[in-house]
Amino acid sequence: MARVRFGDQASPQVSRVALGGAATLQNLGDVDVLTNGLQDGYILIYNAATSRFQSGNVLNNVTVNGGSFWWHQPSL
Repeated sequence: MARVRFGDQASPQVSRVALGGAATLQNLGDVDVLTNGLQDGYILIYNAATSRFQSGNVLNNVTVNGGSFWWHQPSL
């Protein structure tokens, strides 16, 4: 059986244990779901004034670029 050595220790010692973090979006520190609540169809929208994401369904100051599409009518 192979042995692994960490520095001068034959057995590594755990210095920090990280347990599971936020299980839901509303538990994240930079997400605000209290101001507008949660409803079907809501998305997270970044609010620069609060430096947090807020739930909502109204988009302001948004430019949507759908790209360019080429369409060819098939011959009949």
